[in-house]
Amino acid sequence: MREGYPSISDEIVDPIERDEDGFIANTCARWAGRERSIAALVKALGGSRDDGPAMYAHGPPVSGKTSIVREVMLRSERPHAFVSCATEHSARLLYEAIAEELTPYLMECSEFLREASAEQVKKAMKCDRYSDLVEILRTHLPASPSARACYVVVDEAQRMLQWRGEPVVSALLRLGELSCRKVIVIFIGEQGWDTFCSVAGTTPYEGVYFPAYSKDELRFILLRERPMDADEMMYNGFLGNMLGTFAATCRNLRELRATLTPLWMQYIKPYDAAIARGETPPEPRQLYAALNAKRAPAKVQDRANEREREGTTSRRDKPNVHTGLTVPLSAAALALGRGEWPVAQDVAGSGAGGRLDFEIPRLTKFLLLAAFLCSHNNDDVDKRLFGGQIEGHVARTSRTDRNAGERERAAAAEAAVDTRRVFKLERLIAWFHFITRSTCDEHGAEVADLEEELLSADVFMQISSMTQLGLLSINRGSAMEGGLYQCNVSRDLAEKLAQNLGVNLPTYLRYV
Repeated sequence: MREGYPSISDEIVDPIERDEDGFIANTCARWAGRERSIAALVKALGGSRDDGPAMYAHGPPVSGKTSIVREVMLRSERPHAFVSCATEHSARLLYEAIAEELTPYLMECSEFLREASAEQVKKAMKCDRYSDLVEILRTHLPASPSARACYVVVDEAQRMLQWRGEPVVSALLRLGELSCRKVIVIFIGEQGWDTFCSVAGTTPYEGVYFPAYSKDELRFILLRERPMDADEMMYNGFLGNMLGTFAATCRNLRELRATLTPLWMQYIKPYDAAIARGETPPEPRQLYAALNAKRAPAKVQDRANEREREGTTSRRDKPNVHTGLTVPLSAAALALGRGEWPVAQDVAGSGAGGRLDFEIPRLTKFLLLAAFLCSHNNDDVDKRLFGGQIEGHVARTSRTDRNAGERERAAAAEAAVDTRRVFKLERLIAWFHFITRSTCDEHGAEVADLEEELLSADVFMQISSMTQLGLLSINRGSAMEGGLYQCNVSRDLAEKLAQNLGVNLPTYLRYV
């Protein structure tokens, strides 16, 4: 239970109303690169007694939107409930959490709740349905036109679109209207406002966009978060080299932090060793070269012998610092986290029998493979592969095409370059069922067991979890098409998943 809110008397001076520019400046000082988003959010909130429309803070993962909205609400001292659909994964749990979060403020507003016993308060705040929440707000929130507005902040709002049953988004948007009180809902999600509203069947309201961090913003933030014993100039040079490799494919602060921490320890080892021996420390370019060296620094003669033995092949060796280190749950990232160095780019393909370095549910592995196939196969392939499984569809046999092989190779080369082709949710589900059933038939498994497993699995919840882990990402899409997904699974990880499941991956990779 949170601490009680300030008194609800009219003498309260809202921090935003007292000094809006100062409030924005203080918040921006804590959140670098978010100045425009913070200013838009604070101005959209308006006065503490204004009754405004719903708001939607949206942007890619790890862009600071959740933490900033939460801090603004706490520092403004405005009454609010903060709930997350990641933990409240059903409508009932969501309504219960909203009522529980608002209980301290409602007890200050309602004379009945202040004088009631604990048992009476528990009974009065029981909230199993949407109608219960509306009645609680109508009964215990002040009805005066000069009363302060009450806010309901819902994080991970895109998960509500996958819930079955009542339209929760539309219901929450009408919370103030049905309760006849000043209740403002703030959604936080990853999808664009138009896509979110088109899927939910609602009208767009106020939107606040939190863009992905730029390379300069990432460098500034990571430099400010450097280790306490790290020299600022040296760490700045380290970030310049690392972001030059990672920033093109990864702007996720959480993943960059996890990758850079062990890399810095490896980067600084030759420097610390030279200082301990009383020698002249190496320059930054030498430190980066040592980090990319295939082996730890050896004697000059050993290096000469190795160069003579390997010839010119060492010039074609891939560097140790590569983009695969930032791929979530990849074998390279996990090996780096364990302190192993160097980590080869093809480490994900090693191992016998497709053994994974992490454990995830079996159907989640099929979902990841389905997403990988959606991102590599053309849409035209679906009819050819799924046609025989569609009732009433007769697969046509096309004539032999002399140029089919050339087109296949050209499309395969194009797919190898463009690995982030977007796809719809329906296509992902179709591929998931197709490869799951095909694998079941190949291995002679019981169809009844598969059906039971599919029914017991919450596929949409697993897709949401994969999105949170960064294995999938949601694009803005369009109002007509809804959200479009991108697959962030590498080819090495997909091959290892296929080996683990006994799936012949090349069988399903048909580009044209």
